[in-house]
Amino acid sequence: MEDECADYQQCEMEALAAIYADTPAFTFTDTKPISGSIAVEVDTSDATDSAQPKYLPPIYLHFVLPALYPLVDAPRISLECSWLSAESLAMIEKQLGEIWRVEGGMCVLDSYANHLRHELGSFTIGVSSLPEVTAYNERRVEEVFGMQTFLCMICMERQSGRHCVELGCTHVHCVQCLREYWGMLIDEGSVWMVRCPHPGCPQPITEDDMGRVLDRERVRRYGELSEQRRVDMDSTHFAWCPREGCGRWGARDKLNDKLCICSCGYAFCVCCRRVWHGTSFCAIDSRMQVLEEYRRALEDGIGLEAMQKRYGKAVLESMLEREEKESESLRFIETVTRACPTCGVRIVKAYGCNHIRCTQCNSHFCYLCGELFGRADPLAHFRVAGTGCYLKLLEGVLGDQADPEEEDDLI
Repeated sequence: MEDECADYQQCEMEALAAIYADTPAFTFTDTKPISGSIAVEVDTSDATDSAQPKYLPPIYLHFVLPALYPLVDAPRISLECSWLSAESLAMIEKQLGEIWRVEGGMCVLDSYANHLRHELGSFTIGVSSLPEVTAYNERRVEEVFGMQTFLCMICMERQSGRHCVELGCTHVHCVQCLREYWGMLIDEGSVWMVRCPHPGCPQPITEDDMGRVLDRERVRRYGELSEQRRVDMDSTHFAWCPREGCGRWGARDKLNDKLCICSCGYAFCVCCRRVWHGTSFCAIDSRMQVLEEYRRALEDGIGLEAMQKRYGKAVLESMLEREEKESESLRFIETVTRACPTCGVRIVKAYGCNHIRCTQCNSHFCYLCGELFGRADPLAHFRVAGTGCYLKLLEGVLGDQADPEEEDDLI
């Protein structure tokens, strides 16, 4: 009978070796009695807890085959697992004993392994084992991801998972394409366009996404430009610090929106850009009021001597001169620049045609009249007869010396 059992044992070892071929999950010794182990990875596909890891460290099934296994004796087994308690392992060993009681007289090692893999039931991961379980799960997720292929929505080619990255929105792109695409946008300053290239994806990218694709310098530049854009676009909640050499921003106070405290500790008034002066009127408001009164006094002479005595003649004349220069500067800006019809940023055209793209909000509009263009056919604006912009796409180019025929071809 021992010879017959030995044949069964040899056949079982060969079958297990075929099942676990090209993996280190199964090992055994040919010496009598035969012993070995099977590393079984638990199937968690039916788990209802979304927080449970997708992959768990294996349960090691160690076995020793008695001389009369499988016809008479059961295999001697022991279980080893880093994330199950000793009580849980003992309970599982009893379950495996029940399998032998039902299937006794047959080779049961593969049945034991299948029970551990698919029918383990509910279990609790020990708190002390969480770091190891988390690290194993991340490593296995990366390994499985690397063995798959994915269609990159940028180059439209299938790429190995080893050369791809899965973003927080679950869309997959090849790293090289994404690095070049995002890098180009960041270098140009178009940080509002840095997002998942998958059509229609609404989810913003995360800091983790950025760190896995871009180098540190571009991540830093992206953060700086994004912060600057956020402050510039939301002046109702943020303001740049006026303190020379600071360059940082602060959040406006919720109770008094004129007060803003920078992260450098400087408290200032958003309106006059000076150190916080409490609830009194801003210096700039007082200055404008004094200037208005001073202009009236210069015209009719009433109260002129009193004002010069109160504020000082030199101070009043200096304030008036500065106000006139500021007004002249504003008039100049109004004359040589155009305001974006969407965000209001002032734009000056140094050269080129009258089709303008705002670098702040990416709006397209006419430099001559300020009308916002439709995205389907922006140049249709210059083809509407009877308007002030008809056939004036290139007006002002090269000192109004642009070739009219070339303009017709462009429009």
